[in-house]
Amino acid sequence: MPNWHRGSVFGDGRRRPLTRDDRARFKFLANMHHRAGRLTACGLDVAEALLRRLGADGRLDPTQATLAKDAGCDDRTVRRALVNLRDNGLVQWCRRLVRDGWGARQTSNQYELLTSSKPPLIPTPRYGGHSDRGSRKILIQSALPLPSPAEQQAAIAALARVREARAALLLLG
Repeated sequence: MPNWHRGSVFGDGRRRPLTRDDRARFKFLANMHHRAGRLTACGLDVAEALLRRLGADGRLDPTQATLAKDAGCDDRTVRRALVNLRDNGLVQWCRRLVRDGWGARQTSNQYELLTSSKPPLIPTPRYGGHSDRGSRKILIQSALPLPSPAEQQAAIAALARVREARAALLLLG
C-alpha cells in the first residue's frame, strides 16, 4: 500500500460539531497562539476561515484553494498554516478517498477543529528552505519538566549572588 493511503478513509470521515462555547474556545486558543508568536497572521486567518466553513453537523471539508480565498492568502501559505495549526493542537485532518477503478484517489481532506489547550508534546518534524541548498532545519519542541520549589529557590539565590557580585564589580571599577 503506498504511503499516501496511510491515515486515509473511505467515506465522509469523522465529523465533530462544535457548540457555541467550543467555537468561542477555538477562536480564543487560535488568538492566544497568534499572540504567543506560534501562529502567523495568515495562520489565524486560516483558522477563522475553517471556523466559518464548519457546518452544523460537523462537516468541514473545504479545499485549500477555498481556504486561501477565504483567508486572503496563497495556497502554499494555507498548507503551511494547516501544518502549524496541527502542530499547535488546534486542527487535525484525514484524507478522504473514493474508489477509482482498481485504485483509489483522494477527493478532499476532512478537517476537525480541536478545542483542547494541550498541544502535542513532540510534533512531527518540519523542514524549511530548499533541500538542495543545505538549509534544512528540524523544529522539534520538547516538554521540559517544571522545576521543584527547592530548585526554584536555589536558582533565585544563585541569581541574587550573581547580582551582588556584579554590583561589587561596578563599585570597584
